[in-house]
Amino acid sequence: MTSARIATTPTTPTTGSTGTGPPGGPGASAGATASGGITVLDLISPARGAMIVSAILTAIGAIVFIIPFVALHRMATIWLGESTATGWAGSTGAWAAVAVASLAASQVLYLAGLGITHAAEVRLRHGLRVRIVAALSGMPLGRVALVPRGAVRKMVCDDTSAIHTMVAHLPGDATNAVVSVLAGAVYLVWVDWRLALALLGLWGIALAGCAMLGMRGMSDITHRFGAAQTGLAAATVEMLEGIKEIKGFQAADSTRTRFNTARDQFSEISFEWVRASGRAMSLMTALLRPATVVATLAPLSVLFTSQGWTPLSATLPFFLLAPGLPEGAIALVSLMQHLYESRQAAQSTASLLQEDPMAQGRHAQGEGPQPGRVEVRDAVFSYTQGAPVLHGVSFIAEPGTVTALVGPSGGGKSTLARLVARFHDVDDGHVLVSGIDVRDTRLSWLGSQVAIVLQDVDLTHDSIHDNIALGRPGASRAEVEEAARAACIHDRIMRLAQGYDTVIGDKGGHLSGGERQRIALARAYLRDAPILVLDEATAQADPACERDVHLALSRLAAGRTVLIIAHRLSTIRDVDQILVLDRGRIVERGRHEQLMAANGRYARLWRTQSEGRGEDEDNESAPWPARGDKDGE
Repeated sequence: MTSARIATTPTTPTTGSTGTGPPGGPGASAGATASGGITVLDLISPARGAMIVSAILTAIGAIVFIIPFVALHRMATIWLGESTATGWAGSTGAWAAVAVASLAASQVLYLAGLGITHAAEVRLRHGLRVRIVAALSGMPLGRVALVPRGAVRKMVCDDTSAIHTMVAHLPGDATNAVVSVLAGAVYLVWVDWRLALALLGLWGIALAGCAMLGMRGMSDITHRFGAAQTGLAAATVEMLEGIKEIKGFQAADSTRTRFNTARDQFSEISFEWVRASGRAMSLMTALLRPATVVATLAPLSVLFTSQGWTPLSATLPFFLLAPGLPEGAIALVSLMQHLYESRQAAQSTASLLQEDPMAQGRHAQGEGPQPGRVEVRDAVFSYTQGAPVLHGVSFIAEPGTVTALVGPSGGGKSTLARLVARFHDVDDGHVLVSGIDVRDTRLSWLGSQVAIVLQDVDLTHDSIHDNIALGRPGASRAEVEEAARAACIHDRIMRLAQGYDTVIGDKGGHLSGGERQRIALARAYLRDAPILVLDEATAQADPACERDVHLALSRLAAGRTVLIIAHRLSTIRDVDQILVLDRGRIVERGRHEQLMAANGRYARLWRTQSEGRGEDEDNESAPWPARGDKDGE
């Protein structure tokens, strides 16, 4: 009866738990709280009204769907001479019209119900993707870095799509399956309760056994399927993102091994899922196929009619309606399996959305009481609780000065610089920008005060114009070109086939590391923030364009407070202040001449680098303007 409406073939699950995803992972019920915050029911609440309406419409449609069988039964009683009705009730034509009209009405109601939830699910899916991106944007960057890119891709692309079953099909298809079976069973009981009970008893025993067999162990299998799927996604992303290094270092075998391991694990759990679910579904399908039902019903009907318990016309509804009832039950079991997968996918998304965003203060306008001044006061910070990487760090960068952070790798330079831009919040102490604690500011205001250029430049798959305009959305073409000229990248852009409209990565829009660095510098120039943080901004520059990068840096730094991380000490010889960090502490501070005279760690680093260059310290020019020479020219 319901085969035209609901697909009953079991399929491999499309999603599951993200084993490496955010905390509060899957495994909870649909109404369970995701680590103390958003529940799955909360997640789908925008579509709740549409789901209720859909359930009501499909329930009515399922009841109306029984009317054609009632009409056929009445027609059979007329044909067999068992009916004494007169008027329209005794007319086969009238009952035929009732059958056609009710069949059409049931289909319209069913399709309307599904249409409502499908439209609501599309809107919900769009809204969830917006919320996921917003949640990631609002989280501390340190927390975002812990979420594997494969898990994020899975949540944005796969999990939001997997919620489709819960929202678009559960209200309509589940209601249709349940009501169809109940309404059909009630009608058959009304026609002949003895024959109906005999048949339903056999079905009940078969369904109960198959359901228990099918659901046994499925929770654990589905959970492991999700973890394997996330592992495969992460291994694939890792392989694709590092393809250049893999080929360059001939490391394909080791990476392929990790990918193959993830792939084999995913295939193995997929086969396990198919075996577990397919065994029960195959048995259920075999027992409750229409032919099996008819084969069971035929001897029962012969027995009941021969004994005079049931009129011959009463067996017609059983032969027409009964073979379709098990299909509704099978469809319901299949739908419940897909519902579990949808719930697991929704749980992963709910776990991410309940993450606390980085708190924002109230200060949103104005320069602040000390414009352009950076102060770090007794800052303590740790990525992992109990293992601080900065220990009571304090320094002041006065407006318009250049402060360099130097020292061995792992000393805390990048961490300290990122605290100024509030990539993280300190565990203890204070970070003040323009005289205001960064925790008391709006992130939008802080972004207007601090521009940061990282060592690894990320450019979006968009036009060069739009990549530069990220520094100030809405900037005109003239302003973007002015920033590009200041960053010494304008001429290179104009040599591209489509100039500023060239999409990075497409049709010749392939840029070298130094060129990408200058795009990032142009973006920072356009931002025009009074404070500039540079994390080894010349690291990606090849010798051919290093001079242009240095010139762009000097222009960008003019008149601004600059905090620069440098590994080549010759490039920061004339800065206003040098901070030497080691193991999370500032061990030395001062100007170049002072630190050389102190003959401490900085002096040893300088001599080591000078010996490596094979040249005297006076023979290398510094890109940074000396105090009192801030025009950069």
